[in-house]
Amino acid sequence: MPIQPRQRPQGKKTNRRLNVSKLERHSVRQNLSEDLNSKLDQLSFGTNGAEEEWAAFRDVVHNTTIAHLDQNTRKHQDWFDNNDEDIQKLLDEKREAFRSLQQDTTSASKKTAYNTIKSKVQAKLREMQDSWLSRKANEIQKHTDSNTPSVSPYPEGHLRATVHWKSPLLSADGSTLLTEKNTTLKRWAKPFNNILNRPSSINAKAIDRMPQIAIKTSPAEPPKESEVKEAIKLLSNGKAPGSDSIPAEIYKAGGTSLVTEAH
Repeated sequence: MPIQPRQRPQGKKTNRRLNVSKLERHSVRQNLSEDLNSKLDQLSFGTNGAEEEWAAFRDVVHNTTIAHLDQNTRKHQDWFDNNDEDIQKLLDEKREAFRSLQQDTTSASKKTAYNTIKSKVQAKLREMQDSWLSRKANEIQKHTDSNTPSVSPYPEGHLRATVHWKSPLLSADGSTLLTEKNTTLKRWAKPFNNILNRPSSINAKAIDRMPQIAIKTSPAEPPKESEVKEAIKLLSNGKAPGSDSIPAEIYKAGGTSLVTEAH
C-alpha cells in the first residue's frame, strides 16, 4: 500500500500591500467608498465579541479594497519574472515524477526518471538565470559606457548598490586627521561626555511644590465619532500598514460607513 508523504504545516500568509496609488483617481475613490458603505452597512455589531467583530470588519474592508486596487507588484525585476510559464511547466513535470516515485519507492526506473528530470530542471533554471543576468549586465554596461550625466548607470527596476561615505574627523586641536576607529571613537567620546554627563541642577523642593494631577483609575470615555474622523485625517500616507493590512489611505477614502463602524 503506497504511503502518502506528510505535508508540512503551512503558516498563515501575510496579506500583500495594496496598490494605494490608484486612489489618486477620483473615480476609484468614489467607487471604493460606495462599495465599502454598501458592504459595511450589511454587518451587524454588538452581538459578538470585540475580536470577532473587528476580524469581520477587517476582512470586509480588505477584500473590498483588493477588488478595486489590486495588490502591489515587486518594485525590482528578477530573473524568474520573464520565465514564469516555463518554470511552472518544469516544476510540474518534476512534481509529477516525485509523486510517482512516492507511490512506489522500490521502483528503480521511477527513481532514475525522477533524478533525470530533477537534473534537467536544475540545468534549465541555471541556464535561464545565467541568460537573464548576462543580458542585464550588458544593459548596465551600455548605460555606463554612454558616460552621460543625465543617464543613470542602472536601468529602471534594478537594485542599486548603496555607497556609504565617511566624513573626515580632525583631532581636538585640528592638526591631525583621524583615520583609525579607536582614535575616532575616543575623539567623539569627549564632546558627548561633556554634553550628556553634566551634574544635575534640578531643585527637588521646587518639583515637590508643583501641583500634581489626580490619577484616574476608571477607564476613559469611548472616543466620539468626530474624534475618530479627526484621528484618521491625521494618519500619515505611505506608511506600512499594521497587522490588519489596511493602510491609512483606505481609512481616509473609505467614506462615512467606515468611520462609523471603526468608531
